[in-house]
Amino acid sequence: MKVECIQLRRWPGWPWWSIVLPALWLALGGVTLVLSARTGRPVRLCLLKRFTGYPCPTCGFTRGVLSFLQGHLLQGWLCNPLLFSFLGVLMTAVGIRVLFGRSLDVHVTPRERTAAWLAALLLALVNWLYVILYVG
Repeated sequence: MKVECIQLRRWPGWPWWSIVLPALWLALGGVTLVLSARTGRPVRLCLLKRFTGYPCPTCGFTRGVLSFLQGHLLQGWLCNPLLFSFLGVLMTAVGIRVLFGRSLDVHVTPRERTAAWLAALLLALVNWLYVILYVG
């Protein structure tokens, strides 16, 4: 594996989906909060949990964000550790890109790429098991 620190433009061209998807997620969360407050019952957004009773790998993310916004950082992270860890790494990378105009360029061999994908899959499965057992 070869890692280089390269110089780039500070403000990358954002793809349309990177703005639209978070906006839709925030809108859906807002509608859910309003419905939940008006009816007095929690509203389930996760279709997998609604139909099977088991949470999906991303379950707990909305609760985690709400906990983060209330200042409960550890409680938010515990709602879905893998997603929040990935989000933290992503935000750090974007921050470094915007502040310093630098990025890491990682060159991997096909064998290393396969190992990385297998490790990511294993992490996702372990995180999903954690969400099923402890977050639900």
